[in-house]
Amino acid sequence: MNKETGAPEGTLALRGPVVTVNIFGADYALRAGADPEYIRQVAAEVDRMMREISGRVKHASATRIAVLAALQFKDQLNLLQRQTQSGQKDLQELARQTDSLLSRLDQTLLEVVE
Repeated sequence: MNKETGAPEGTLALRGPVVTVNIFGADYALRAGADPEYIRQVAAEVDRMMREISGRVKHASATRIAVLAALQFKDQLNLLQRQTQSGQKDLQELARQTDSLLSRLDQTLLEVVE
């Protein structure tokens, strides 16, 4: 969390340094929450996605291309969230199995000592 702006690190904010980026031929002045370079990288990725889509979808407006890019990014985000949730479930199961094995090991050691 950025102490000055109150925004999470690297995000857009209401206060902070202004970063000018170019996305799909238009300049945008954005306030960076902490790391202006991060904002530039995000803008470059958006620009790249929009240009890639415009190469595949001929004669589409910038608004349509932006919406298609937003849908693509949201789809990628959803996939990553599902993978993260699946990974968390796997970790929880491993933790449960580890606890079970440790309990059995403790019990076995107690029996050996007695």
